[in-house]
Amino acid sequence: MKPAKTMAMTLLTLAAVIALSACSSKPVVGVLLPMTGEASTYGESMKRGIDLALEMDQAVLPTGFQVVWGDTASVPETGAAEMKRMAGEGAVLFVAGTTSDTARALLPMLDETNSIAVSPSASAPSLTKDSRRFFRVFASDELEGRRAGRFLYDDQDKTTVLIFAADSAQARGIEPPFRLVFEQAMGGEVVGRVALDDDGWESESADLLAAHNPASVYIIGYGDETIEALRHLRGKGFEGPICATSAFYTSQIVENNPELVEGVYFPQPAFDIQSEAQLTQDFVNSYRQRFQADPDIYAAHAFDAMRIVIFVASESKSFSPVDIRKLLAFGVKEFPGVTGIIQFNDYGDVHHNPIMFIVKDGHVINYERYIEEEKAKIREKIKELLKG
Repeated sequence: MKPAKTMAMTLLTLAAVIALSACSSKPVVGVLLPMTGEASTYGESMKRGIDLALEMDQAVLPTGFQVVWGDTASVPETGAAEMKRMAGEGAVLFVAGTTSDTARALLPMLDETNSIAVSPSASAPSLTKDSRRFFRVFASDELEGRRAGRFLYDDQDKTTVLIFAADSAQARGIEPPFRLVFEQAMGGEVVGRVALDDDGWESESADLLAAHNPASVYIIGYGDETIEALRHLRGKGFEGPICATSAFYTSQIVENNPELVEGVYFPQPAFDIQSEAQLTQDFVNSYRQRFQADPDIYAAHAFDAMRIVIFVASESKSFSPVDIRKLLAFGVKEFPGVTGIIQFNDYGDVHHNPIMFIVKDGHVINYERYIEEEKAKIREKIKELLKG
């Protein structure tokens, strides 16, 4: 055989081997959560949800399925470095992006590592618009801000509000749509804004409360920030309705601060622990049995995110970034989740309208169901009085 022909045959054989190797790429998934640092309460809930998804879907895991774990330490830059390390260990598809600030830091790394992420909870509106590699199962902040605005004005009949806001991507995503609905659409008045990251915010808040006597309060922050604002408001004797964000609620926050969170309202994406849907009840019962606690929205969304990832890993022929993105964009059709039906739009978003919840006696309750139950109690009391 001539040398040139031999070289050509060798190159063809090598190309075939490479192609075969690509087609049989082992499905390695990265799970990147804040297991330490200020956001660790969210990470702990999410890890529980992910562990449960892996356990419940054990029978459908594809051959060679592997999970690589990482800790963002609640620091965006650390999260980006961890993603790079995990990609070096073979991870192509990630469950990552817990907070919006960390998710923002991961977007360039997705390009650098040629990988795809499914976020369980990052909610800043621009994230999915800024990267075609970023999908999420959590509703955008735009929907949550609008729902909170309608709730305070319409449901609670309050025309003035004082806003407490942290300096975060989450707050910057929620506040504009809240104002759009409460001020412009409804005609309400925002009497002031307290920046929770500023020195002396408590003094500024006290002045605004005294000067304007707002009918309601809206707190836009994560758990610890919201608790500090609630502690301040309780100390000042504020008696109006207080609405927080979905980011405030974790099981640990409610358990550790029962008096502060009592009566607080908040919108959250559609996960209702009391839902009669079979999938939701299976998840809730399994979670309670394993962890002796109720799942919160972060455990639920992480559970759904991992089940989506398992589905993609099972369906993908090559587990390449191109194939993964194609499956997420076009292959996930009305996927049943405990947070609702999951189907991504052109940007990688789901459309789950938030519903309102209230904390009562240490329990997080669907607000509409709570109102109906209270009405039923009143009707029963009226019947008893009429009988007497």
